[in-house]
Amino acid sequence: MVQSEREVDGILGSKKTVRVENDLTNRISVFLHCKSKDDDLGEHVLQNGQYQEWSFRDNIFHSTLFWCAMRASNVQSSFDVYSYKADSALCDQCNRSLRNDGLYFYNQYENKWEKRLSWNIQAF
Repeated sequence: MVQSEREVDGILGSKKTVRVENDLTNRISVFLHCKSKDDDLGEHVLQNGQYQEWSFRDNIFHSTLFWCAMRASNVQSSFDVYSYKADSALCDQCNRSLRNDGLYFYNQYENKWEKRLSWNIQAF
């Protein structure tokens, strides 16, 4: 029996892609370390305009969770970058933007950026 891609998606969940982009001003670098319970994606240094991206399928228990720790200038923070419960209905291409005033998530179905976390990153 041959299964179509749609049938496979229905069983395993649709493919999700998370992209975290450094949108800070003044050439501020971001040290970003993202992981899940099962996958450590390693630490990456993102220059302005660069991003880290990965793809996955939600687990059958609907408990998929990826989180990140970041350092940039005067700010250190950790945050959930993708949670099945909070984000599965908002995106398949899950874009995240690290900005001077906070962390933004893109809601692809409402076509708008939503601020999820506040901080104040300053250039030195």
